[in-house]
Amino acid sequence: MSNRPLGCVVSVSGIRGVVGASLDVDQVMGLAAAYGRRIARGGVVVVGRDSRPTGELFLQAAAVGLRAVGCQVVEIGMVPTPTVPITVLALGAAGGIQVSASHNQVEWNALKFFSAAGRNVTQGELDAVLAAYREEPSWRTWDGVGSQRSHADATDLHRDRVLAAVDAQLIRSARLRVVIDSVNGAGSRLAPELLSRLGCEVVPLYTRPDLIFPRDPEPTAANVSLTGAVVAAAKAHIGFVQDPDADRLAIIDDQGVYIGEEYTLVLCAAARMAAVRAAGGSDEPLVACTNLSTSRMLEDVAERYGARVVRSKVGEAHVVDSMQAHGAVIGGEGNGGVIDPRVVAGRDSHIGMALVLEYLARTHSSVARLVAGIPRYAIHKEKIQMDRAAITAAIPALRNHALAQGASIDAADGLKLSWADRWVHVRASGTEPASRVIAEAPSAPEALHLAGQVRQALGAAVAGGH
Repeated sequence: MSNRPLGCVVSVSGIRGVVGASLDVDQVMGLAAAYGRRIARGGVVVVGRDSRPTGELFLQAAAVGLRAVGCQVVEIGMVPTPTVPITVLALGAAGGIQVSASHNQVEWNALKFFSAAGRNVTQGELDAVLAAYREEPSWRTWDGVGSQRSHADATDLHRDRVLAAVDAQLIRSARLRVVIDSVNGAGSRLAPELLSRLGCEVVPLYTRPDLIFPRDPEPTAANVSLTGAVVAAAKAHIGFVQDPDADRLAIIDDQGVYIGEEYTLVLCAAARMAAVRAAGGSDEPLVACTNLSTSRMLEDVAERYGARVVRSKVGEAHVVDSMQAHGAVIGGEGNGGVIDPRVVAGRDSHIGMALVLEYLARTHSSVARLVAGIPRYAIHKEKIQMDRAAITAAIPALRNHALAQGASIDAADGLKLSWADRWVHVRASGTEPASRVIAEAPSAPEALHLAGQVRQALGAAVAGGH
């Protein structure tokens, strides 16, 4: 009997759905088995999970599917998503699976696949998994079933890679007070420990992974107002906010003001480039990579260091592809995802925190002053009620719409229209059955108006959230 068809969200960012509605245990087992046959090919697979109540259940289902096709499972427990590919490389494993729906709310869960290269699977590799899932299952006999063991040191390895990538002594000398809000997610143990190792006075908030998320877990301004109040009350130098699988990072400044996820990559890029130049590195132009939907602030900061910015399609895997092709020293996305190839070829909030702290220590400045020194734009993000098929069908008309006249057009990922002082990008979401409109302009009303023009041209309605 073949596996039931998938009715959930499928992309290289993960196969995710609402537990018991659009994704269940049988499908998780079937997907893991398909991955074990086509990608791991019966080899060693590292498996982790975030703190969701269904995480352990889905991890067990994935392990069963892997073992049933002959894979040896190395279970590393509740860990940040980037810990999985780090462990894959350390063990020389054939691949890894993280059970996590990232920023989605608690009723969601997902599988994220990693290759032996220690990074997200490519689209081609994902297509191979999906093709195997649609085939008749092929289970091993009793003497071919794979084994399972635990590996307890994965987060220690992750921590040590971050510490080795920055000037830890410089950070320790700054004696910074830091609020860390892990939303009771997978970063709840590693993040406070890392910050302590960096000499910070740590003020923990929502670092109980045994409890459910205390709020909508996506680290947006509307969701972290209490965290900002805690930063101000504690007179902290900075506040860090993670998402549930700890691959994204938002920052709150020393006044308790949420500065926006777009600034995370910008500050980390400035930190990394400043460190390279301070160390007397090569005079060759530095490269930073990001996606089409990320703020142009990155170009402004890169220019200070004689660096250039290369843009790719939206999605962690696409940014990693671009980074590897261009030898980038830093990369990431405007959603708070920072990629430092010295640590892992994927988003990691922990290196993001360490880089920002290093920048504060190196510049003897505050977050508020550093942000004030970066040219400011207004960016507006919204979701619209159009799925991938609908937005794909609508883009040709939008391209020929009067709104697009005089714009520079990039159709590599949805449609991006750019003018001298503003841009708008519309594309299907890779994590939800909706589409996203992102606009950046000199002022908030102008960005909002530009996004509204696109929405009206598409005949679409705003979906809930951002």
